[in-house]
Amino acid sequence: MATNPYFTSNYTAYTAEQDFVHKLTIESHQIFGIDLKYLPRTLENFDPFYGEDTHSSFNSAIPLEFYIKSYGGFEGSQFLSKFGLQMSEELVITCARRRFTETITTAHPLITRPREGDLIYIPFAVDERMRVFEISFVDQNENFSQLGERYTWEINCRVFGFNGEKFETGDTEVDDFDNNYLTMDILLSPGVGTFSMGDRVTQTTGFGADVVVHNTTTGVLTLTNSVKELDITLPITNGTITRTINIVDNPVSNDSGLNSNSLLTERESTLIDFSEKNPFSGF
Repeated sequence: MATNPYFTSNYTAYTAEQDFVHKLTIESHQIFGIDLKYLPRTLENFDPFYGEDTHSSFNSAIPLEFYIKSYGGFEGSQFLSKFGLQMSEELVITCARRRFTETITTAHPLITRPREGDLIYIPFAVDERMRVFEISFVDQNENFSQLGERYTWEINCRVFGFNGEKFETGDTEVDDFDNNYLTMDILLSPGVGTFSMGDRVTQTTGFGADVVVHNTTTGVLTLTNSVKELDITLPITNGTITRTINIVDNPVSNDSGLNSNSLLTERESTLIDFSEKNPFSGF
């Protein structure tokens, strides 16, 4: 028996069923999905030779409903690399094509589909941690040509690895991501008292952060999960111990909290031997 000509003979003429499936897809995502935020990546200084941009930024965070296909939890695997044991966390989500066009493409006309390298921000804690995922692959053929149309994007994501990108979306929750996830090193002035891992240190300005490690040999204090900006002119305390920060030679700047230039410059002579000019010259 031949297929129904009203559905399959001419998809450009009979679009009512396609439109109906589009609307069902949108409705199912809005009922069973969750609201996430889509962060388009802006390339600031793209290097065509290496195929990367070391100074990219994220300037907008657009809410959109997604359906999570990884219902059993995060996917991924554990493997032993040259850097040790690494555990990847991956996520598979879908979004309705029409909703993507209505929200993302309307705000950014050049973005016609989810792009590899853009971010998906989950605005709530998962297993007590905030998560941001980077799009690694987009399946453009999910629900391949049902009624001559495609209705969803299937998006494969992996946990985002921060590499100095700027977050200036105007959404305070998103813009504080780098402070919440990154570690910062601050050089303390000589003093009495050692902070322990897990201590919450604060300043009178409202700054707060968790201690990762306090190296008593170098005097460097490593912090993470910071709130507000660090003021290196003020002391920090965990309620029991109060220490001042070395203002003259401190690896942290008030701008980013990521720089370690002075510390690396100080130690470069012990890290690299520059005395040998040409190790492959004649004997």
